Amino acid sequence: MSNSSAARTNLTSNRVQIHPNTVIGEGAFRMAYAGTYLCGNRNNQEAVCKCFKSQYAALESDFFSSDFDAADRAIQYAEEWNDFCQHDESILITRGDIHTIGGKRYLVEPLIRNFTKFTSNNGFIADVHGWCGEAMEAFSHFTYHRSGGQLIVCDLQGRYKYNRFANSKSRFELTDIAICSRRRSYGPTDLGEKGIDSFFHNHVCNQFCNINGHWARPRRTRQWFPLSSSTSMIRSSQSNLLALTNRSTFQPGFGGILEAESDADY
Repeated sequence: MSNSSAARTNLTSNRVQIHPNTVIGEGAFRMAYAGTYLCGNRNNQEAVCKCFKSQYAALESDFFSSDFDAADRAIQYAEEWNDFCQHDESILITRGDIHTIGGKRYLVEPLIRNFTKFTSNNGFIADVHGWCGEAMEAFSHFTYHRSGGQLIVCDLQGRYKYNRFANSKSRFELTDIAICSRRRSYGPTDLGEKGIDSFFHNHVCNQFCNINGHWARPRRTRQWFPLSSSTSMIRSSQSNLLALTNRSTFQPGFGGILEAESDADY
């Protein structure tokens, strides 16, 4: 059991050098550049610096504000998870900082290598063999249960960091999470009730589910989106399509989906 924070932050490092000639990932909406922390606890450690492409600058403010809200909520649930799981099954959620450099805003976070996409926000669940994949699925199920069926933390991606010298320090390190909520409160990656429904349509309970009591789940579900390991975003003007009372399904490039954000391999 652990009472420590589940936030993986920049600590006291408030300065970063961006290496604009070193692209470490590119999505549909954003670029990810290599960086180096210049001071504080992470001095000389590697960072990833993410910024929106110029043609999608209009999404920037809404995405950044909702990204922090989603991270903060996910961190709360991760801390609850860490209180009952085994030490080596604990979760840290990355929460970076905004840095304005050269008039451009960057989301700066500690770099994650050996990156794995466990789930997406559209119902996709990776065929990851072993207990790591099961734990990630179960964490999303746990957040549904703990929220009274109001949301799931999803789009789980990052790495399992194994410490062969101290097993208690082994952990999951996750970044760029999304939340699907019934009120659609978490920005363009929040696919609402249909995002929740799609996850449970593909989730089969495993050894981690119900580990500390029976966890609620929807009885009848449906896959509403094209299954993709990429992260889907949708315009706020299309929110009405995400309610279960609306029977519209989505097709690639139609139905309000902006496009999929390919996840950078970092």
